[in-house]
Amino acid sequence: MRLVKILLSSSLFASMLFGLSYEMSAGVHDFIVDNIKNPEKRPSHIQSGTSHTFGLNAALWIRHTSKEGINLLAKAQVLRDRDKDELDKDHIPVWFDFFLDIDGEIYKINEHNSLKWYVYMDNRQNTVSCIEREVRQHIGAGWQFKDKSFTFALNGYLGFYYIELDDDTPSTRGYTRNELDNGEASNVFETELEYRFSSLLFLHANLKRYSTNAGFNELETNYKIHLAYKNTNSFLTKGSSLNLQVQYRKYNFNDFNIHPLPIVPWNNDSLVEFFVQTPLYATD
Repeated sequence: MRLVKILLSSSLFASMLFGLSYEMSAGVHDFIVDNIKNPEKRPSHIQSGTSHTFGLNAALWIRHTSKEGINLLAKAQVLRDRDKDELDKDHIPVWFDFFLDIDGEIYKINEHNSLKWYVYMDNRQNTVSCIEREVRQHIGAGWQFKDKSFTFALNGYLGFYYIELDDDTPSTRGYTRNELDNGEASNVFETELEYRFSSLLFLHANLKRYSTNAGFNELETNYKIHLAYKNTNSFLTKGSSLNLQVQYRKYNFNDFNIHPLPIVPWNNDSLVEFFVQTPLYATD
């Protein structure tokens, strides 16, 4: 995947010198870990049930569409939490979320249907739910239907999936540092839809299921729903939008669970965000 990055960077560099738009967003969030099961009280301070961690976040967004019709969207986000439940007791309550999404058309079947190629990379670091680092890098292709208000796509990807857990909670459950990470070749099945109620309001939904290439064992299932309203009031910059986004991740930690207790007493996390997104600058 490093070679893919180099090739993409070199091929897109010339076309990306112009036509870039920059946006920033700022908002509030709730990081939720549900269905915590810790009857053994290891570690003793974690309660069974549901954990809510509220905080503030800000992000920089970059968008670009080349003359060849290649679309690029990138985000770098920093999140500051008010960590009261200490699921990771030594957690520094600042974490990061990055992604790069690129797509282009392979073949246009007719007015509404086309075959497309995709590159998707994302990275999360230092979350409340003990995810020390998560890196996914995949390339794929799929079918897309698109008309004036509705878009639907089915896509498949191949690539690499890596996840590492923080050692604080696992160490109380019998795990050592060399048992906390896993990386392997993987594939992704994606379903995506978008509906535009008007020029000002749209809903986007996305489902990704990550699996191993050997045996198609599930690694992670990822659901995301995003509702955006383009603001027309004068108190915000022209082109700003109000956004509500919910993302739920369910992890398969079975490969980690080699001791009597599971490596952590949960297998999921959710991020609920409300944020304002504002244009910053656009190059000609």
